[in-house]
Amino acid sequence: MRYSTFASLLAALPAALAAPEQPEIQNTTALPTHFGLLLFPHFQALDAFGPMDVLNTLAMLYKNNTMHLSIISKTMDPVFTAMEPTERSMKMNMTHNAFGQKVVPTHTIKDVLANGGKCLEGSLGHQAHGGPGHVQARHEGHDHAAPASSSVPAAPGAPAVPAPDAGMPAADDKGAIEVLIVPGGGGTREPMTEEIEFVKQMYPKLKYIISVCTGASILARAGILDGKKATTNKRAWEWATGTGPKTEWVGAARWVEDGNIWSSSGISAGIDVTYAWIGKVYGEEVADYVAQSSEYERWTDAGNDPFAQIWDV
Repeated sequence: MRYSTFASLLAALPAALAAPEQPEIQNTTALPTHFGLLLFPHFQALDAFGPMDVLNTLAMLYKNNTMHLSIISKTMDPVFTAMEPTERSMKMNMTHNAFGQKVVPTHTIKDVLANGGKCLEGSLGHQAHGGPGHVQARHEGHDHAAPASSSVPAAPGAPAVPAPDAGMPAADDKGAIEVLIVPGGGGTREPMTEEIEFVKQMYPKLKYIISVCTGASILARAGILDGKKATTNKRAWEWATGTGPKTEWVGAARWVEDGNIWSSSGISAGIDVTYAWIGKVYGEEVADYVAQSSEYERWTDAGNDPFAQIWDV
């Protein structure tokens, strides 16, 4: 009996130690293809980069799933994560520094709204696609898509990267933005007039909108959280919730889903709301596989929020 049991255990080892198999996307309806990331000065880096890396990995693993990304801001100037002096921040005696990262937008708020929510202008921007990557060269704020017959060096001495073939979508074929991601950060305490108007005008055109941290305050000021459930950063709870008196704010929540509006708690919670959103749209097995590929342990309980107690919410 002992030998039989031991043999059975040995036989089960290969299956137990086998790597996870990549699951198929379960959703049979049309999946979103065009994602927008709204940026502004002094956005919180992880609010943006957390969800972006999750989506980057999804695009990498599921190469037949077309995904485009447009990065939108007020201007085409690089957007800095660090707090730079403004009239408002100086009055608030806020700490300023020069440590941070800058992200180059692909489109301006004004141009996207002028094009009915589409990102045109011949600018391909950063694109994730199921096939050879389109190479873009940026010079003095202008994008130049590489000719179809050319190859572009990825770096000095590196192998040439082939330009897209004729089957690749053109720069103006991305269609309207379907999923808009709105991060938070110290910049949300500024008036945010253009960003608020952008969210207000874009929301009726979107399939989904996802706010991270105090990004919910932009949605609230745009009026799209009126009568909706939402959450936000727990450390900044009093200020952030004050921007949405008609919102049903949920204190103990890692993230909240209300219709096509998803909102997360502070900073790192943006990763969890993105996995939860992928689980809803692409399938839980897909979300788990993407997380395992990133060696990330998902928070699967939206109500598990220890930071609400820590920050006395």
